[in-house]
Amino acid sequence: MGIDGKRIKMVEVLHIPGLDRRLLSVGKLAERGMSVEFQQNSCVIWYKSTAIASAKKVGKAYMLDCQKDMAHYVEYGGMDNQWELWHARMGHLNKDALVKTQRATTGMSMAGKKALALCGGCMKGKQSVAHFTSRSMTKSTKLLQLVHTDVMGPMKTKSKGGARYVLTFVDDYSKYVVAYFISKKSEVPNKFKMFMKL
Repeated sequence: MGIDGKRIKMVEVLHIPGLDRRLLSVGKLAERGMSVEFQQNSCVIWYKSTAIASAKKVGKAYMLDCQKDMAHYVEYGGMDNQWELWHARMGHLNKDALVKTQRATTGMSMAGKKALALCGGCMKGKQSVAHFTSRSMTKSTKLLQLVHTDVMGPMKTKSKGGARYVLTFVDDYSKYVVAYFISKKSEVPNKFKMFMKL
């Protein structure tokens, strides 16, 4: 990928079919020794006191000026086990959910043993960090007691299904996350009802 005329290799990439934008994690940039300085209408990504990229604010998001390489591909190399490969491709989905997904779809070739090895990404994701205590923080004690939501968009380009927005729901208690592609914000209440039935 090229940003501001510089060639940059992206690692630990997750692919979401139909999403017409590429999202960068500020946390992942920080893990790699970079920092992001946000201003009112722009932001700058710094590495070792050198500005390596900049972005303009568009709506509530910051858009990098990037060009996709014509000859590009994403490969999760070094995996002999198809289960581990699909686990990584599907955002570190658990084994039972992978089995259900394989049964419900076509094209998921998952040869090899069904056992998943210890996954570094999953282990990092399950680590707990001590947080500052706050009187205003609400702590849920059961499923669906507190649900966080966000709507991202509208995107400049529609997805293959005609969506211009991405809607997310996060159950505070279980940390279960669901993302929906929607064409208009008026679909949010119906998608919330669908989420509550899961």
